[in-house]
Amino acid sequence: MKEINIEDYKNIFFDRDGVINKVVIRQGLISSPRSLSEFELREDFTAFYHSLEKNKRIFVVTNQPDINRRLLDQEELNKMHKIIKDSFNIMDLIYCPHDNEDNCLCRKPKPGMINDLIKKYDLDPKECLLIGDSGKDIGAAKNAKIDSLLLDTKYNQEVSGVVRISSLCEILI
Repeated sequence: MKEINIEDYKNIFFDRDGVINKVVIRQGLISSPRSLSEFELREDFTAFYHSLEKNKRIFVVTNQPDINRRLLDQEELNKMHKIIKDSFNIMDLIYCPHDNEDNCLCRKPKPGMINDLIKKYDLDPKECLLIGDSGKDIGAAKNAKIDSLLLDTKYNQEVSGVVRISSLCEILI
């Protein structure tokens, strides 16, 4: 497995739920926030971001199927994303509103969102790293041919063959 050094990457892609903000547990299942009142930034991400070299370009790629499922209002999602954009210098934040049945090209583990940003900003995939908390995130990175790190959680222990980190701050030099 390739050793990951954050210094080697100019462009860092982050999943949103579970990496930037806390997940919500509903009836024992991992879920995304569905209202602004449920949306809470992770202290780990905030500390990591403020310690990160300022020459890094930050992107957010997130599946948000609750839009399509009519469990999340577009206006609430916009408010959550405004908090992220206002709090951090994000180059771009994009989301896939589709559900599995839509078979779109953007829903992770498909690489559509990552590939679109690589093309839009003329990025070198060798200079791109994705940090996520699920097998779908890691799959999207693999499918886009970029490196990845998995933020270790209680709910992703079944994901194998990946470089795991217990905290975002542990990868800072």
